[in-house]
Amino acid sequence: MSEQPSFFEELKLIIISYLESKVQLYKIGAYEKVAKVTAVLFSSMVVALLGFFLLFFLSISGGFFFGTLFNSNTLGFLIIFGIFLILFIFIVIYRKKLLEKYITDKVIEQLFEKEEND
Repeated sequence: MSEQPSFFEELKLIIISYLESKVQLYKIGAYEKVAKVTAVLFSSMVVALLGFFLLFFLSISGGFFFGTLFNSNTLGFLIIFGIFLILFIFIVIYRKKLLEKYITDKVIEQLFEKEEND
């Protein structure tokens, strides 16, 4: 006589299968969010690197421009140094309000971005 699984055994198998599927779904969702945050951070790093080189060469050009304007390359580069010193002090003073808040908001936005499918 073949014994058919009882209702509770079948229900137990269905619940176990459902829970395994839910865990897999959460894992996939977590992997997707990690991938999105990684992509945003990597693209931001590329933009920052390009911005650095743009600023670097612009600073050199500005140093030589002010150098010819004041007939002293040293004075020209000191002016550029002064501009960067003022920017550095401004960023150090307001970094929590400007930079940290912006970066935190972007990461949270990527983590909790609503899917188009939902």
